[in-house]
Amino acid sequence: MTPSGRGEPHLIEEGEHTMGDRENLAEQLLARQLSRRSVLKAGVAAPIGAAMASLLAQGSRVAAQSAAPDYSGVTLRLWSGVTASTPAMAAAEEWNKLTGGTVQVEVIPFAERSLKFAGLIAGQDPSIDLLYIYSDFAGRFGDRLYENLSDPAYAIDTSVYVPAIIPILSSDGGLRGLPIHSEMLIYVYNKPMFEAAGLDPDNPPTTWDELYAAAPKLTDGSRYPCQLAWQADYGGAGFYLPWLNSIPGAALLSEDRTQVLFGGVEGLTAFKSIEAGMRGGFFDPNLAPDQTDYAIGQNFNDGKTASQISFAELWGYAVGGNPKDFPTTLLPEQVGATILPGITKGTSGSINGFEGFGLNKFGTQKEAALHYLQYLTGPVYQKEMNLAKTLPSSRLDVLKDPEVTAVYPIGTTLAEQGQWNLSRYASPYDWTPPVSDALGKLYRGEINADQAHEQAVKGVSDIVLTYLSS
Repeated sequence: MTPSGRGEPHLIEEGEHTMGDRENLAEQLLARQLSRRSVLKAGVAAPIGAAMASLLAQGSRVAAQSAAPDYSGVTLRLWSGVTASTPAMAAAEEWNKLTGGTVQVEVIPFAERSLKFAGLIAGQDPSIDLLYIYSDFAGRFGDRLYENLSDPAYAIDTSVYVPAIIPILSSDGGLRGLPIHSEMLIYVYNKPMFEAAGLDPDNPPTTWDELYAAAPKLTDGSRYPCQLAWQADYGGAGFYLPWLNSIPGAALLSEDRTQVLFGGVEGLTAFKSIEAGMRGGFFDPNLAPDQTDYAIGQNFNDGKTASQISFAELWGYAVGGNPKDFPTTLLPEQVGATILPGITKGTSGSINGFEGFGLNKFGTQKEAALHYLQYLTGPVYQKEMNLAKTLPSSRLDVLKDPEVTAVYPIGTTLAEQGQWNLSRYASPYDWTPPVSDALGKLYRGEINADQAHEQAVKGVSDIVLTYLSS
């Protein structure tokens, strides 16, 4: 459902912060044979050439099967993360049938990925054709590694994608990759529990204060209204951002990452709103540091919490998308999903989990690589992916497609959430430890919101100063 009364979205036009925490979790699950998904400025770019110019004239449209180019004998190499590898391999099989070309997908472990990608730059290595990209890599490697897909010659229509994704996968004045999904934090709730609390299960509260006010009626014994991993082992700093990002004009850091911007009233307001939820009994106060978002998702499936702030993946598990690894006691119609509330009426904010692929600027098979990438991110495969409930599409037309919404109703929620600030503030330094520490202390009642704000701002400021002086 789409809540009414929202104001105009405000977007932050810059790269974002790493999804490394969830990647590490995904790799741990993969190692246990537990799929994370239920269906689950160095160098000069290689010349495009006449063949590429012919392809670019097609714009961002992938040729119909009857007119598909013949890439028999062409083998593309693709470096991927864990989550992105599933759709990459599925699309590769279809692309092979369409064109005769082969795509070899290799998952590069998160711990090794940065070094391996940097090695491509150092050696101007053309052997890898397509490269995994997410917010942090877009900002870190930019035009030193990724082809500029904003070049007018490519004629790529970015208006088909969820609006918030494009700036996140852009850096150095250009788009560095095309997105394969639109993962972001949303609000998932138990409709019967909300109805029993006197709330409209189809139109839940749209501000945090309204939700906090319902906490007593949403609480039943040891079951609290919401669980959130404020003191998770991997750090809870990212959970501060939906509150900050919902404040019009607010930002954690400046675009050049040299100034701390949350030291004023906006940053304090976000901490005070979070504190109100903690002290008012909205957030479960009994979660241990080892309670990750996956554990919380299972608790939600078991009816042990009335709501969760989670990625669409966990909504999929709640409605029965992976009964083997994430069993659920809920019927699909009992699971509600909406965009995150704001601190004030008519606002919302979240954080992104976007991923995609870009072209290696040193690659020599860019024509075929681009054709595959446009198939992977095009309407045909994206719709198939969404109908299979693998991942939420990155495309607005797919998310809003009636056939997709019939089986994936939160597509419209993601499309709406994507209109708002989803920034994770990707930086050349790690700003998260002092914010995570402050949130943990606030959660445990060791400090208040003013103290948490002061500690977080000082800690991040010290990190920025150290970076600038190094």
